[in-house]
Amino acid sequence: MKNSTKIETRAWAPGDLVKINASTWDGTPHKSIGIVLKELDDNPQTSIFPAVLIYDLQSSEAREFYIYEIELISATQ
Repeated sequence: MKNSTKIETRAWAPGDLVKINASTWDGTPHKSIGIVLKELDDNPQTSIFPAVLIYDLQSSEAREFYIYEIELISATQ
């Protein structure tokens, strides 16, 4: 029997719970949990680094993060 892996992708949805693994401008790591508010670019093909607006639970503010800085913990759907 052959093993296969199927990778599914979907757009970030408001309410998704994510793990944030980013760094500040001086290289200090920033790790937190956040809630997706919205995608900032409707067409990810037009941006080299697509971004998502996330409510950061550690800093209690909405901030922009690139999609390579976040990881899905729990989807809304």
